[in-house]
Amino acid sequence: MAVPYHVKIIEQCDVSPPPDSVIPPISLPLTFLDIPWLLYPSYQTLFFFPKPPLKSTTTTVISLLKKSLSTTLHHFHPLAGNLSAPPPPAEPHLTYTKGDSVSLTIADSNANINNISGNHPRNVVNLYSLLPKLPIPSMPRDPHLTLVLPLLAIQVTFFHDLGYSIGVTTQQVAADERTLDQFIKCWASVCKSLLNKDSFAGFKSTPLFDRSVISDPNSLKTTFLKQWWSRLNSSEVSGEEVDQNIVQATFILTSSDINMIKYHILEKCKMINEDPPLHLSPYVSVCSFIWICLLKVEEAHDSRGTSSSSPLYLGFNAGGTSRLRDEIPSAYFGNCIAFGRCRAFRSELLGEDGVVFAAKSIGKEIKMLDKDVLGGAERWICEWDELNVRVLGSPKVDSYGMDFGWGKVDKVEKLSSHQNCRANHVISLTGSRDLKGGIEIGVALSKAKMAAFTALFNGGLMKLV
Repeated sequence: MAVPYHVKIIEQCDVSPPPDSVIPPISLPLTFLDIPWLLYPSYQTLFFFPKPPLKSTTTTVISLLKKSLSTTLHHFHPLAGNLSAPPPPAEPHLTYTKGDSVSLTIADSNANINNISGNHPRNVVNLYSLLPKLPIPSMPRDPHLTLVLPLLAIQVTFFHDLGYSIGVTTQQVAADERTLDQFIKCWASVCKSLLNKDSFAGFKSTPLFDRSVISDPNSLKTTFLKQWWSRLNSSEVSGEEVDQNIVQATFILTSSDINMIKYHILEKCKMINEDPPLHLSPYVSVCSFIWICLLKVEEAHDSRGTSSSSPLYLGFNAGGTSRLRDEIPSAYFGNCIAFGRCRAFRSELLGEDGVVFAAKSIGKEIKMLDKDVLGGAERWICEWDELNVRVLGSPKVDSYGMDFGWGKVDKVEKLSSHQNCRANHVISLTGSRDLKGGIEIGVALSKAKMAAFTALFNGGLMKLV
């Protein structure tokens, strides 16, 4: 008889920047690129690592992770602070004062790390047990009180000396994936230096906290604040229990697979006398293929008979550091991403040439963002509510090279619950660990739909060979 899965908490502590750190209290205003993320409570990432060498005991690993985290927070101290949201019309902001800290949980699991970090379908409840929780932004019962929420929590889980995971949960209002990646890589570098008894020369790109580099020519901050306040006053943002029937699996497309999809789209365009997509990158090719697979799964399992003329929407994040009017330094701390929403009709997407219309829609949106990244931005928040599919993450963020000193990352998982992303389906994209130019796709579905999706994914690729 199988032993029931469990995760046991063995320690909970708070980690602050080193006591001798000279960090003055700060208050960072939110920019218009931060405000929309107040509606999306947390960004969650799991990193699975191999077993440390025998000479490094669990106690040693924990000690070095704590010490290096403290040193890293000296550089990224706002993450040890809080989101402070006073009653309207005062604006929310990020604060840090001496003594602020990050919650660190140390846990132990009886799971087989190779099983829980594999590519096959795994219960998301088990994956979420490896992630720390953060409070969800909501209106206090007393409208005169200021809402104060921590920005970052971390959980380290050991798997019976067979490896360990690091789960990171961040309030998305504090940092985008780019900033979070810089923080974790800095932490890994410090830890590796301590393990090897090397002197840490400092992170090569010191975070930039200057919010004045983000200009707001269209007064979008005012627009977004009004929309956030309106939503808070109309109903509280609340979390939901994770569906026990949902599983998450990872699908991999090699560079050859992606080129096949691209070639198929271009050939189909010639056959049906359609202009090729305005932009057909690997990202567009992958998203188009996955969008069609998901839609076919929904069509087979949904008996509501949705009209074929109804529009469907796919949303994704678009980097803003090079698209904004003033190019933003890569070291900028905060959110610097825009929102893209693609629209296509159900009848087009479900037709024989659905992947063509998907690619044309996504490619057109990316070209529009390249031309005017803030065009129609005042509708970003309301347009999120219309999404059928939401794409998280970017293959351009390289997490697999990360090494805390005991070996590089074995697997990266990005998780987000459906209610937090306001979409029927959420998929995540990560650059492949082993295959140059490959992309890993994280998909969460019910068990029955996952089986159907797997068949469509593999069958669709076979047809292209």
